[in-house]
Amino acid sequence: MKENRMKDALESIAQRDVPEDINIWPQIAAKVERKDFMQTVRARPALAMLLVLLALALLSTVAYAIGKATGYVPGVGIVDQSTPLRILAQPVSVEREGITVTVKQVVADTGHTFVEYIVDGIPIPADRPAMCYSIPVLQLPDGSSLELIDGNSGGFGGEVGTYVKFETNVSSAPIPANVDKVTFVLRCVLPEGTGPEDWRIPLDLVRAPENYATPAVELGATFVASGPKFAAKPTATLESIPSAQPSVSTSSVSLPHGSGLYLDKVIELPNSYILVGNFTDAGDLPGGMEISLSDPDFDLPYIKDGNGDPVSFKVRADIQSASTWSDQYWVHSWAYEIPKSVQGPITVTQDQIHIGVTNTAQFQFDAGSNPQVGQKWELDLPVRLGTYEYVMDSVEVVEGGYLFKYHAITDVPEGQALGLMIPGVQPEKDDSTVRANEYSERITFSSLPTGRLTMELSLYESVPFKGPWTLTWTPPGK
Repeated sequence: MKENRMKDALESIAQRDVPEDINIWPQIAAKVERKDFMQTVRARPALAMLLVLLALALLSTVAYAIGKATGYVPGVGIVDQSTPLRILAQPVSVEREGITVTVKQVVADTGHTFVEYIVDGIPIPADRPAMCYSIPVLQLPDGSSLELIDGNSGGFGGEVGTYVKFETNVSSAPIPANVDKVTFVLRCVLPEGTGPEDWRIPLDLVRAPENYATPAVELGATFVASGPKFAAKPTATLESIPSAQPSVSTSSVSLPHGSGLYLDKVIELPNSYILVGNFTDAGDLPGGMEISLSDPDFDLPYIKDGNGDPVSFKVRADIQSASTWSDQYWVHSWAYEIPKSVQGPITVTQDQIHIGVTNTAQFQFDAGSNPQVGQKWELDLPVRLGTYEYVMDSVEVVEGGYLFKYHAITDVPEGQALGLMIPGVQPEKDDSTVRANEYSERITFSSLPTGRLTMELSLYESVPFKGPWTLTWTPPGK
């Protein structure tokens, strides 16, 4: 049940938890609980958070045209065409010691440089991460490197002993207009000392064809939104969820509808519209909003036209902004492409979201003033967490700490997080294993706590929470 912490949140790629026989390459953290965050992190160490400081323009009521020539490239997003785009002449691959690194695509405009790359032939080891924590950079002929702007997730899984492929993309600062040759530099693929290092792949850029990008015009985002209004007690209830907070603290951001759907802008293409917006957790939900950046089908809405008929849409992750978090609110961004021929007004409905819920239970045992290694207490103590039941079987003194054993009578579904702690006492190390419904957790300390100890068992789980939330937008001329 343990998960690995993200090596560096600003690298945009982090590890996530997987079964013991699977290794996963770093991914963007998928879930964060807003309320009692530090307590949740302690109970669920894998809740790593990517803090991206972006200016949010959540509401715009004036239609306007972009002041520069823009286009849309599927998989890349919006590009600036005020000067010619430059692209990779052709994919370039380098093979070393059974591993192949391929730079598949490069698109450079005046604002950024998009790079898509693939690493193939990665062995899955049993005792260490499958890859090193290395983000590629683009090196210019003068030896300087372009600053990384952001990156995408590219997780993979496989059994120990197999070979897998990793594919992802990163964005960097723009390549100077007078530079058409750069070097893709990747410090390592496998963990340091276990494989070929210092990958350097020369890249040649050429001018993109005239029709490489689809022309795009940005429209304003006038819309009408609605959703449940939460008071001291939420209108939608769920067992074990605490009462919602009645106040909404939003700093300088205007959120007239509280939590719910917001439309930021609409991008008009020749044959379609792309609705770009967000679901904002304004602090009035009965739990912290959960999001998944790795699952594109996570809590998708449905869209209807003016006649009430379903509208097919495509998720355009290449256009949506990074989801963000602050002390006041969660903003989960989205972008959906709909056909231009639809009859307005268009209604986007979110039937449900997922929220994070933490249940805790406490129990005590007396370790005495001088506990000795090997000393053991048989507890046989029932503990209830929400709708789940456990039994604390025993506590044993081990070198530097305690070994707790317990089992589940009614266990949580796989993928939820269970944690044991002494409130207010920071452990030096915490290792746990689980087989079927039997748990073993070894907690060590720099200074062994003694006397009558209060233990806290915490369960963090993601649960569906019903809306609905809606927004309505009318296409121009409809």
